[in-house]
Amino acid sequence: MMKLIIVIMALSLTLSLNANGTEIRSQDQLEVSKTLVLIRHGEKSAGKNKDPDLSQPGKRRAEQLIHKLKNYQFSQLLATPFKRTQETLLPISKALDLPITIIDVKSGLEAHIAATVKAVESQSGDVLIAGHSNTLPMIITAFGGPKIDDLNEDEYSNIYELKIYRSGEVAFTQVE
Repeated sequence: MMKLIIVIMALSLTLSLNANGTEIRSQDQLEVSKTLVLIRHGEKSAGKNKDPDLSQPGKRRAEQLIHKLKNYQFSQLLATPFKRTQETLLPISKALDLPITIIDVKSGLEAHIAATVKAVESQSGDVLIAGHSNTLPMIITAFGGPKIDDLNEDEYSNIYELKIYRSGEVAFTQVE
C-alpha cells in the first residue's frame, strides 16, 4: 500500500511539473519581444528625378501616420537613403524626437536586407521601417514572416506588422 501511495505522489508531482513547464512555454509564446511595423513610402512627386520628394498626397499620408501608429512605442526608425522614405518618417521622427537611421542600399538588395535585420536586432524596442514596393516583402520574409508579392506601384497605404515572440515565433498581420 505504501508503494502505491509513493507511486501516486511521484506521478502527481511529475504531472504538476509538466503542467508548469507547459505554462512557461505558453507564456514565452505569448510574450512579444519586438514589434516591427513596415510601411511603404508615401506617394512621390512626378517626374524623372531618381530621388523624388514626396508629393502633397504623400506628405499628408506621412502626417496621418502619427495618428495611425500612435499605439506603438517605437525606439527605432529605419529608412533608405532615398528622400521619399525619410520624408515619410519625418513627421513621426519629429513627434517622437527619434532620429531616422539610414540603411544603405549601395551594396545591393540582399546586403540592404541583411543590414536592416542587423540594425533591428542591435537594439531593443519596437521598430518602424519605411521601405519600397520591392524591399518590404523581402524584409518581412527575412524576419520569418510569410512571402508576399511585391507591392503595386500605386499601393501606398499598406501597413504591415510583425510580432516577434520570445519563443522565436513570428506573427504577421496586414494592419491596413
